[in-house]
Amino acid sequence: MLNRLKRPKFFCGVDIGASSVKAALVHVRDEHNLDLLGVFEVPAKGFKDASVNDLTELADCIQLVVKGVSQKCAVNVTSVHLGIDGECLQVRRSSAVLPLVDTGTKVISRSDVRKVNHQARLLGTGLEEEVLHDVPQFYKVDDANVATNPIGLFGRKLESHLLLFLVNANRLRNMVKAVHQAGYEVGRVSLSAWAASVVGLEEALKRQGCVLVDIGSNLTTVLFFKNNILGDVQSVPWGGQYLTQSLAERLNLAADLAEDIKRTHAVASVAVPAAGGDILVKRDKGYLPVRREAVCEAVNWEVENLLTHLETVIHSSPLFHDLNGGVVVVGGGALLPGLMERIEARLRMPVRMGTTKGLNNAALFSSAIGLAQLGYMNNLQQTVDFKTPGEVKHKLIERVRELCQEYF
Repeated sequence: MLNRLKRPKFFCGVDIGASSVKAALVHVRDEHNLDLLGVFEVPAKGFKDASVNDLTELADCIQLVVKGVSQKCAVNVTSVHLGIDGECLQVRRSSAVLPLVDTGTKVISRSDVRKVNHQARLLGTGLEEEVLHDVPQFYKVDDANVATNPIGLFGRKLESHLLLFLVNANRLRNMVKAVHQAGYEVGRVSLSAWAASVVGLEEALKRQGCVLVDIGSNLTTVLFFKNNILGDVQSVPWGGQYLTQSLAERLNLAADLAEDIKRTHAVASVAVPAAGGDILVKRDKGYLPVRREAVCEAVNWEVENLLTHLETVIHSSPLFHDLNGGVVVVGGGALLPGLMERIEARLRMPVRMGTTKGLNNAALFSSAIGLAQLGYMNNLQQTVDFKTPGEVKHKLIERVRELCQEYF
């Protein structure tokens, strides 16, 4: 089926964050071979407090980052797959019940599952909200049988439980409009952390039970997986900007200097050096000496805040005792030296940084890479939905069978 698509095929993911906009370009050779061609990053402009505050600035920013990665890889990009961070979303659980028959029982069909899921989405969505993702948690058949896939089971009543990712409709429209104004079509919109899990977590880990920690600029998103299902989502009010602010306030530095020190000298170490000397920071009229131990103290203060929040969120999760696969950390904050060891010691669980073949700083670009791969998966699904005459006949027979079961 896949060979009906013209090859080569390229997919571009664009991740809009609070501090930067990232892009990644993926080349699909075949269904099992996806190659990362390149990544690009620019500072975010026109986007603040999880909303578009200057459409032109954000559009220019998107155009700059997509052109950057396309020129770097010598590929013409016309469509992008967009990612938004957890600050833009509401996460809500919803359920619905569908009576199947008045008397007797029937075989549950795909149509029944679609209907009850649709009802659960309607009940869980506000007037000004749109569903970005809906993740089935489980189904109940006749209040007795709990199933992950109820199709084919006998029952009189079907109950659906969904985990909904919701976004304000106008907020989403404004972000999509910025992409259009930049000159690109939008293929798909996804939660950035969800996209990061596509490249950061293997299927085996998701089955065992694991946690993905996506450290953003202002917010850390925590995703819990078990039996290959996303079972819980939590947010931690901490991000990389907190480190920058701590350094700026405690060392009396401008924000740009504090950011430079964070990137080049910050270490998540418990031990404060007794005589670490000074760090010389270049300024317009010379160099500014900054005490190394003061930098370590400022960083350690904020790292402790992150560890406390993570410990509370993960240990209080109903899935905590099923997390046999450990923790995977992605996002820019994951690159802080020593942070993986600190998290592992506090949580008493195996912790590692998300990686991608051929990219040293993969944790920083994991969301953008995952968005490109989600674009491919969406394209693949559309290709599978393109039926041959024989497949259309099979589908028609299956539908007639479902109707007969429903009405006779």
